[in-house]
Amino acid sequence: MKEDALLCLRDVSFSYHTGRQVLTHVDLTIRAGERIAVLGPNGAGKSTLFLLMNGVLRPSRGSIYYKGRRMDQKNSNELRRSVGIIFQDADSQIIAPSVREEISFGPMNLKLSSAVVEERVAHAIASVNLQGFEERPPHYLSGGEKKRVSIADIIAMKPDVFLFDEPMACLDPAHARRVETLLEDLSGQGKTLLVSTHDVDFAYRWAQRILIVQEGSLKADGTPPAVFAQEALCRDANLSCPVLLRIEKMLESRDLLRAKGRNPRTVEELELLLKQGNDCVSPAGPAQG
Repeated sequence: MKEDALLCLRDVSFSYHTGRQVLTHVDLTIRAGERIAVLGPNGAGKSTLFLLMNGVLRPSRGSIYYKGRRMDQKNSNELRRSVGIIFQDADSQIIAPSVREEISFGPMNLKLSSAVVEERVAHAIASVNLQGFEERPPHYLSGGEKKRVSIADIIAMKPDVFLFDEPMACLDPAHARRVETLLEDLSGQGKTLLVSTHDVDFAYRWAQRILIVQEGSLKADGTPPAVFAQEALCRDANLSCPVLLRIEKMLESRDLLRAKGRNPRTVEELELLLKQGNDCVSPAGPAQG
């Protein structure tokens, strides 16, 4: 096992009680501080993969390691404390009558002192910008506000690894931007983030690494440019090419992007490359043949 490994799955398979095989022979190493997007069609096994990483489910076969230690029934609580999961449906996660009580529920179950619980709750509320919402019933909040409460639930637990299952699903653009900003903040704090998503444009600009899960198997694991270059694989997984990558290819084919192979991941990076290319051309324009 690699020394810098934080969370590892070795030959992991999983079947539900119906006997249906959901994941098959998954080998995966997650390192501290990584930003990973998990892509794949509905029913591919992405949510089950997260539940295994979090310790909610146990593998039918294979092993899961956290910081080099094999996780079993005896130490599964360590995995749940260290790997937090934010579910796609916030209502399935929220149980308390007020935002403050909801966010304090997890830390209180860790048997922390009242002062530490209060500090964690205040930090979590500030992290998701929900000041003033402390006494409001979470079930009456908007979808985006509920999502932020569910994220604050996990921030208050202070895990090393955050698993986000479709965090932008059903959110309007403003709330989706807030969630992406929060992901940037958590990454800046050194947290390890895995995000399950169908948004290939978000995955391309945000992730350092992309996993493609299809029919219960890990089909691809690499950088965004390397993964999306596998056109047949992406087509089989019902994944479209990110808009920015399509624009880059179009500009290169017309010789309008001189810095070829640079793979700009944001609009700002693309604008900078275009400017650098234009600066290389004389004010009189290209020579005429």
